[in-house]
Amino acid sequence: MDIDQLRSFDRIVRDGSFTKAAARLNVTQATISMRIRALETHVGGALFTRGRKVELTERGATFLPYARRVLATLLESEDAMRSVDRGRIAFASLRSLIEPLATPAVVDFMRVHPRVELQFEEGRHRDIAEWLHDRRIDLAIIGWPNFDPLLEALEPVALLREKAVLAASPALAREIGPQPTLDRIFAVAPHFLSFFWWQVTPDAIQSLRHRARASSQVLFSSGRALIEHGAAIGHLLEASITGDLASGRLVDLAPIDMPVIWRDSALVAGTPDALSRPLVAELADRIVARAATLGVLHADRR
Repeated sequence: MDIDQLRSFDRIVRDGSFTKAAARLNVTQATISMRIRALETHVGGALFTRGRKVELTERGATFLPYARRVLATLLESEDAMRSVDRGRIAFASLRSLIEPLATPAVVDFMRVHPRVELQFEEGRHRDIAEWLHDRRIDLAIIGWPNFDPLLEALEPVALLREKAVLAASPALAREIGPQPTLDRIFAVAPHFLSFFWWQVTPDAIQSLRHRARASSQVLFSSGRALIEHGAAIGHLLEASITGDLASGRLVDLAPIDMPVIWRDSALVAGTPDALSRPLVAELADRIVARAATLGVLHADRR
C-alpha cells in the first residue's frame, strides 16, 4: 500500500468515476486502475463495484475512513514542512474578485516583500474548495456560506458582500427608460445573461431567466462585452464595474420592482494556524483593507 493508491482511492470516491479521478490526478485511467487493483490485493477484496456507476463495496466503505485518516495525517505533515519556509504563501481567489480585490492587495504586498515566493491562483468556488481540502492553500477567497461537507470546520476571517447590478449599455438603458419595471426591461432587452459566480443561483435570477425572451449562462468577459454592446443585460458585480458605472460606459437599470441581489464570499485561512505566520497574516490584513476601501467588507471576524 502506498500514498498514490490511497490518493487515487479517495479521488474516485469523491468524483464517482475512474475517468474523472485520473484527470484530476493528471494520470492515465490505466494508472488509476492499476493502483486500485494493487490496493484491493492488499486489503483482500474489491473496494468498488464496476459498471455504469462506480460505487463503494461494503469493504470499500469500511476502509474509506481509515484511508482518509492516513491522507489527512500526510497533508498535515506536508503543511507543517511548508510552514517552516516563512517565505512562501499560497493564495487563491474567486475569479470575479481577482481584478478589483485580490490583485491590488497582492501587488501592495509584493512591493513590500519582493523576495517572497507567492503562488497566486484563481478559480470557481468548487476549485478552491478542492485546493483547501488538499491543504494546498494558505489563504483563499471562496463563496459563502460554505456548503462543502469536506470543509465543515472552515471559519471565515472576513465576510464580503457585493451588490449585483442589473447592467445595460447606455443606449439600451435610454430605450428602456428611467425607473423601469421588470416588465418594461424585458419588453426591450434582447437577451438576459447569468454567470458562474454563484454557488447556488439566487431564485430571483432564476425567475428572470424565465421572463426573458432569451437567456444564456456565460463567462464574465464574454458577458460583459455583450452587455457593453447593447446585445444583452445581466447582473454584474458592482465592485468589478465601478469605473464603468462612473464613466457611463455601463448603466445600472435598478428596476423599481426588484430587490437588490447580493453575492456573499469570505476570506478564509487554509489551516487553523495559517494566520500565525506573519506573512500570511499581513496578506490577509491587506485583503481586508482593500475590501473595506471597495465597500465590500461585510464583517471582519479576526
